[in-house]
Amino acid sequence: MCAADGSQRSVGCSYFHQGKAMTSSATSYLPATYIRTTEVFQPTASSSQADFAKWENEWKQIDSSSGANASSAGSSLNSGLISALLPILSALISWISEAMSSAGGSGGDTSGGNGMQPVNYSAGNNGGSHAPIAPGGNPADIAEKLEGRSADSIVAHQDVKMDHGISDHEDCANFASAVLVKAGLIPASQHTTSVATLRNELLHKDGWHEVSKSHAKRGDVCIVGGDQHVEIVDHVDKNGNIVLIGSNNVLRDGSQAVCKDSSTCNRRSVEILSA
Repeated sequence: MCAADGSQRSVGCSYFHQGKAMTSSATSYLPATYIRTTEVFQPTASSSQADFAKWENEWKQIDSSSGANASSAGSSLNSGLISALLPILSALISWISEAMSSAGGSGGDTSGGNGMQPVNYSAGNNGGSHAPIAPGGNPADIAEKLEGRSADSIVAHQDVKMDHGISDHEDCANFASAVLVKAGLIPASQHTTSVATLRNELLHKDGWHEVSKSHAKRGDVCIVGGDQHVEIVDHVDKNGNIVLIGSNNVLRDGSQAVCKDSSTCNRRSVEILSA
């Protein structure tokens, strides 16, 4: 601590460095005192896990006898403040040590050890992604971004808001209506897991109408058998066949995944609904 004698001249300043009393010259310009000191910086090696363990033990030793060790740090240090900070520093060092241990044990491979398991999609090879799908747009575009994904995966990650608790063998309306909601063509309140309900509400609440197959366009809805199945029209191929995209029973166990379908809409008992 510096002490001024009231005149504008150099006075001695005493301070502690590594437990030893030191003296430096100071030039006093009242009311402030400026201390000239020389700082020497040296590069230090990167800390290792062993370093953190060593520091943790040292802090614990200080914490167990905070009174004696804190007072030995020098009269300019507040022992109460040190005592308050010790548990925080100890916890921080422990956390860093555990984090380093976890990273070292798994070797950076997230498929083993304590790392997070990668998401495994059960449908196709494309797997899709979890990038947010912007609301609005053509429902076929939204469905296409989820092509190859299982119904279970989409329900779990809510890429489009499908209902939980529905059989993954009967998710066609759950998916189709969720896509229509995402596209902004029906309100969220009309999301349904029933093909018949979706058909009736499109026709009688939302102003949709039936069109011939020759007038089908991308984003229209194909209803099969009135209440049996539903998909979205993807496109019409060069032979005039309507290609659909929707949640279909294509996985080995009979559960559904999003895929394109070039046969369903070419049956007799289908309706094409257009907004």
